[in-house]
Amino acid sequence: MFEIMAENRATLAAFYNSLFGWNLDPSQPNFSYVHFPASVVTLGGIGDAQPGVPGWEKGVAFYFQVDCVDTTLAKVKELGGTVVVPKTEIPKDIGTGNYVFGMFRDLESNLIGLLQPFTSAQ
Repeated sequence: MFEIMAENRATLAAFYNSLFGWNLDPSQPNFSYVHFPASVVTLGGIGDAQPGVPGWEKGVAFYFQVDCVDTTLAKVKELGGTVVVPKTEIPKDIGTGNYVFGMFRDLESNLIGLLQPFTSAQ
């Protein structure tokens, strides 16, 4: 579960609906929830903060899996968000396995990560 607290919930909900196709249910007072299919979380960790380095500041980051980080980051820019970590490839020898990630700030400056795992064809 995650929650993104917004100053303008309707605007931020529209941003994420356009970006990810989320159908947010606004039926709860002060909240619009999106329901995802059940899935397995495969990676998490605690890292050393690096002040002033986008994506590495102190705080919490979470990632959404997408088909293509480049395409999603381009759409982020189109919708008014800001790319803070461009598409970055992490090789298998780092210890976590092969994957591609990127990060952006949404319309209210929340830091959000994108994850595109390598497939066997990559």
